Amino acid sequence: MPRAFRTTWDDVDTAEWEPLERVALLARKSPDLPSFHPGEFMYMLRLSAPRRRHIHLYKHYDTRRYLNLDDGGHAYEYCGWTPDQGDRSGGMYRQHRSLADAIDRLDLWLFELERPMLRSFPPEAWPPDELTSDAKRPYDLPYGHDSSAGPRAAR
Repeated sequence: MPRAFRTTWDDVDTAEWEPLERVALLARKSPDLPSFHPGEFMYMLRLSAPRRRHIHLYKHYDTRRYLNLDDGGHAYEYCGWTPDQGDRSGGMYRQHRSLADAIDRLDLWLFELERPMLRSFPPEAWPPDELTSDAKRPYDLPYGHDSSAGPRAAR
């Protein structure tokens, strides 16, 4: 298991969707991964990590689970908070063993049950698989906006 490392909060004005878009596209094209769309997520914040790495925290609207990705699409798991880091602490993280492990933790299987959990942005509503330009992202909302409206408000 990779070692955990400390992170700190970054002040950013806009959400970074590209890592999530790439991973979501990969998942939709892979028979071994459950499909999901970036429009099912809220951008929560960006963390700074050692070696100038940034980790973006994305929270699924329905399952409330996180997918934490760096700029290259590598996934990380939260390992807890350390009180000695102060107010800017983002907590401790370590790299997941695989992207599949990280996606499994989203609990997307809940949408496949005989009595499935309601999926507020279902696959039949997803736009085509091409990566969208910055101007066409329905889920690219201003950082800090009321996320309760979510991506569905822009459809």
